[in-house]
Amino acid sequence: MTVFRQDWNRLLCNGCYGRLLSLHDIRAGATDDSELADRLAEELLALVSEEELRKAVQLLRTRISGFDQLTERSQRLLATSEFVARHLANATGLDWSAAVVGMCKAVEVELVERLVAPLAAECRGLDLDEDAQDKDLERVARFCIGRSRTPPELGTIRHCLQTASYSRSRRDTSSLLRALRRTMSRWPDSPWLLQPDGALAVLEQVTTQYRNRAVHTDELQQADFDACFDLVLGDRGLMWELVRATEPR
Repeated sequence: MTVFRQDWNRLLCNGCYGRLLSLHDIRAGATDDSELADRLAEELLALVSEEELRKAVQLLRTRISGFDQLTERSQRLLATSEFVARHLANATGLDWSAAVVGMCKAVEVELVERLVAPLAAECRGLDLDEDAQDKDLERVARFCIGRSRTPPELGTIRHCLQTASYSRSRRDTSSLLRALRRTMSRWPDSPWLLQPDGALAVLEQVTTQYRNRAVHTDELQQADFDACFDLVLGDRGLMWELVRATEPR
């Protein structure tokens, strides 16, 4: 028999206890934040059956206008996070980190699909050797030229956009950043991606206030999940700004 926080009125079944242990072991492991987020997101998806996930996706489609504009994997992550959150809301004092990680991972997936993948297509055939050695651009550059099969993670994409926004010298000398400008030129509302009070500010919030805290052993609460949900999927949420900023002419 297992109890939660030494409260004998709050018993945990063996399955719940095992899941909590696995999540704790992942978060306590010695690895970087992006790998932790990936592993936690996979654990999150494993919590929900395909039938439960199908219903959760359908519920969000009904509740949120434009939900179908998002990629299938983003929809699955968001719906799973919402499903887990609904069950967590029936308990008190439980850690909401896994649900928050799913929201943040969905943002990363959408960024890769809508921004990094078109950038990689624009970079095809280019010489990005210098960019692949630039500490601020290397991970994005290596993915764009096929030297890495792992897409850049949330913080890396934000850092690349930050460099494109603030570094005037590299905007002129970097083949990767010139390709980024060409890619963005096809999207009328793309300036938001490089605005300090636009994508840069919101992505920093998602990364530092939610993703990074969720992958470590600090406990997150329902208020954290609700605030992250609003930031990502609210009426003026990050996802809808990203969709608008990457729409072609």
